[in-house]
Amino acid sequence: MRTRVFGPASLAIALLAIASLVLAACGPATTPVPPTQAPAPTAAPTKPPAPTQAPAPTQPPTAVPPTAAPTQPPVADLKGRMLKVGSDTTYPPFEFVDTKTNRIVGFDVDLVNAICNLINCKAQFITTNYDTIFVALSQKQFDMVASGSTITDERKKTVDFSDSYLKYGETLLVRAGDTTIKTKDDLKNVKIIVGVQTGTSNEQTAIKLVADPAKQVKRFDTFDQAVAALIAGDINCVEIDQPAALGYMATNPGKIMTISEEFTSDDLAFAFQKGDKEMLDAFNAGLKAVRANGTYDKIKDFWFSKWTAGAPIP
Repeated sequence: MRTRVFGPASLAIALLAIASLVLAACGPATTPVPPTQAPAPTAAPTKPPAPTQAPAPTQPPTAVPPTAAPTQPPVADLKGRMLKVGSDTTYPPFEFVDTKTNRIVGFDVDLVNAICNLINCKAQFITTNYDTIFVALSQKQFDMVASGSTITDERKKTVDFSDSYLKYGETLLVRAGDTTIKTKDDLKNVKIIVGVQTGTSNEQTAIKLVADPAKQVKRFDTFDQAVAALIAGDINCVEIDQPAALGYMATNPGKIMTISEEFTSDDLAFAFQKGDKEMLDAFNAGLKAVRANGTYDKIKDFWFSKWTAGAPIP
């Protein structure tokens, strides 16, 4: 075996190579790039920052009227139903059209809306003639009737009534300063003409009070027509519920008045389609709740005291 002999040049190159390898092995390892560190937390300010404001809603919130029910858990759940409410909207202060805003307003309107706040529903009031209102309800044109309606046995045959929401007496409206009629007994005079609204319990009361119904009882489609006839001198009086009498006195200041006597004692209630237990139970629960939380009293006080005394409609 022959041995390879290195020359001086070759030996120098070899020594340089070996030195390089030794230096590489013994030198410091390559320093890895450290991961980017998160910046140190900013020191807390000496004063707490102002809380972040919630963004403004895209639509303005609905203003809560003074008569609205206080916020509380639903007492029943009609699942957001929109209810068609039949109503003769010519009967202040129960339901009538505000001439300034063209809105249907009144005691019944506020009471139904307050109850709906607690039973998860909404009400759409629909103006209709009173003399056919219960027939329309029984034919399912409406979900309910809210129209200052008296509970009667005859009506119970075709509709279901809620619990009573108001007890009242009936009275007579006469022209201001007219002393011809002082009590209901004066209606026995056959010369006295009594105005009533067709289809109302007031019509039935008038028939019983007069001597000759055929001659003495004059029927009108609405009570406001009867009141207009009274003011014009076409009739002598209007047989009407006491709360409604106050309403017409408020809308006709100084022109009409009531006699001092009240007669009968009746109950007003909401009417529902026969057998609609879900609606009936929900509204009875809601009515009980608005009585308990004070909303009912606020509504009643506004419409039967403040509004009749001249307070503006909110």
